[in-house]
Amino acid sequence: MNKFNRNPRTYTLRRSDSYDGVGMSISADSDTRTNHIIRDVEEGSPAARAGLRKNDRLISVNGVNVENIDFGDVLILVREGLSNDNLQVSVIHEID
Repeated sequence: MNKFNRNPRTYTLRRSDSYDGVGMSISADSDTRTNHIIRDVEEGSPAARAGLRKNDRLISVNGVNVENIDFGDVLILVREGLSNDNLQVSVIHEID
């Protein structure tokens, strides 16, 4: 089981000319479709430059707590943030 620092950090992400998105992939627990984790962060991407890391746990998107909502709803919130070019995410980092 992963251990997380319970102090959330909030990041505002904006697309750059070289990325359609922000350079991160999100996944969820396959059974519950909750417990959203950043699965991958592309090197040099807006997400990487902001400080997001692989295995960060997603707590909120655009001010909405996502810890217990369905993965599909999380993706909608992410798309809304990207469409406004102002995606705000709060995460807790996995403790090394």
